[in-house]
Amino acid sequence: MFEPHLGIRAAVLVATTALLTGFGGAVAATSAAAAGTSAAGTCTFANPKTVRTAKVDSINIELRYSTSTRCAWGRIYNADPGDQVWVDRSSNNGRSWEGPLSLTTVNSGSDTHTASRYDGGYVMRACAWNDSTHHIKCTGWY
Repeated sequence: MFEPHLGIRAAVLVATTALLTGFGGAVAATSAAAAGTSAAGTCTFANPKTVRTAKVDSINIELRYSTSTRCAWGRIYNADPGDQVWVDRSSNNGRSWEGPLSLTTVNSGSDTHTASRYDGGYVMRACAWNDSTHHIKCTGWY
């Protein structure tokens, strides 16, 4: 099935990559940050706190943060199967960003979360797509 939101995201990702390449090259995928690990090891969900929230229609979006591993992840609840959540990560306070990262779809139930990703030296936000209305919303950067 064709999903128009994926085409839009792909276009944004291509444009962002082109923009970053114009500023001195693509981001190396070999760093610990790109691999989703913290300086101390693998990202976990330990010691979580919610640092930013938003809503898209009736879906609640949270950006969660682990104070012990400096890792963040997106979470949605009050969602339906087909709704999606992901995180974006920026090294320049949101002027440009890397994402969607860790895109996750609600398969059953009413909530899900992304993988946790290292955010040392970055700001992050969580975003969600409502499968029924095709609306997208993101939290603020943290």
